[in-house]
Amino acid sequence: MRMKTMCTKCFKNLGVDSRSKLFSYIEAKGESSVSELTKFLGLRQPTVSYHLKEMLDSGLLKKKTLGKNVIYSMNAMCPHDGKLCVISK
Repeated sequence: MRMKTMCTKCFKNLGVDSRSKLFSYIEAKGESSVSELTKFLGLRQPTVSYHLKEMLDSGLLKKKTLGKNVIYSMNAMCPHDGKLCVISK
């Protein structure tokens, strides 16, 4: 039951249109910076950062810092049970 509940949280997170678009873009590109994602969505940087943080907190994304840039990528492993995420390719 725990796995089902946790997956529901991830899917609910992707139910927000902007987050779904961000996730699909990052999935297609492999990784992306906040500035690239801001240009892609046409939203303000704080708005994009908010959505990315929500996705990061739920375990859908990973991030790394390269200088001043923050790069986001998909988390292929489920953060809740360590198995392959059902959302990843």
